[in-house]
Amino acid sequence: MRIIIPILGFARAGGYRVLSELANAWIASGHHVSFLSPDSSEPPYFPTNAAILWVDRKGLVLSERKSQSKPSGMFHLVALYRGLNAVANQFDIVLANHSLTAWPVALSRAGAAKKAYYIQAYEPEYYLAKRSVKNWILAVISAGSYHLPLSRIVNSAIYFRYRNLRASTYVPPGLDLSIFTSTSSPDDLSARDQIRIGCIGRHEAEKGTIYALQAFEELHRKDSRYHLRIAYGNLPSGWMHPASEVVVPANDLELAAFYRSVDILLAPGTVQHGAPHYPVLEAGACGTSVVTTGYMAATTENSWLVDNRSVSSIVSAVRCAATDHRIRVSKTTQFLQDIKPFAWPAVAERLLDTLKIDTELVGKVSHEK
Repeated sequence: MRIIIPILGFARAGGYRVLSELANAWIASGHHVSFLSPDSSEPPYFPTNAAILWVDRKGLVLSERKSQSKPSGMFHLVALYRGLNAVANQFDIVLANHSLTAWPVALSRAGAAKKAYYIQAYEPEYYLAKRSVKNWILAVISAGSYHLPLSRIVNSAIYFRYRNLRASTYVPPGLDLSIFTSTSSPDDLSARDQIRIGCIGRHEAEKGTIYALQAFEELHRKDSRYHLRIAYGNLPSGWMHPASEVVVPANDLELAAFYRSVDILLAPGTVQHGAPHYPVLEAGACGTSVVTTGYMAATTENSWLVDNRSVSSIVSAVRCAATDHRIRVSKTTQFLQDIKPFAWPAVAERLLDTLKIDTELVGKVSHEK
């Protein structure tokens, strides 16, 4: 299979990691993958083995990035449209991955290639987070992308009917289970001098960091054994606690080490429950007990599910995890089993199976090329 993924430009956001990992897994399976990017983009932040085709604002597709200019906005979309018109018919699948890239994919000439749209988590509300005229316009464009003639695949079943988005197939994101992996069995916390809670610091209210902090404060007030480790900081202005510390992982290896350094991870996000949330997936894969408001792949069998925006519910769940060693071992062991389908090779194969056109047509197209 030959797959092309048009993007607005390489960036550090998690969605680009997903695309790079998918491309790497497909290439490892013998497929050909190319990214098509405006040549004003920086080089990839997340390593990829895929070929990179750079397109200038006139639609000229090059194998090397030469531009020193920084056009943006509509220039990117026009460049992608022109670039796809030039090369898309050389591929079997054209994969849109953003509400803006969906438009040039849908409108471009791609010959017999199948056009698809992989819609990642939180996108349906991305431009609604900050109120501005620009974001309102982008929100309208984003909403319109869900009605384009593209095969839509979402990354969670909660998006099958979400706002104006409709889909019938989902493929979750994946993990590198050689990095995010458990190295030991859970300790019995009842005999420990210190119980380590972890969370990811985020400014956005919907991430629920404030509820994790307030739950920790209550836990520590009644039992000084509780300590808090916060990845990346990003805390409310002025918040501090003598039994807390901020750690800043520099890469995935250090992030996995952070998860393994805590006994219980709190992930009390307030929106889109059931969607993928990497802290839940990564911590569970590292053998850390997970307390969450309910994100993929947390269930009552492998995690502690708590009420939304409820500090008391989080406190109760943490105390249960800290005092009932048998249940804690059972849940963390179950999570390690439940996370196996999220390995990148399995996820990439599942998405490719979803994307495939009729095998005879694929063979015919490939032969003609």
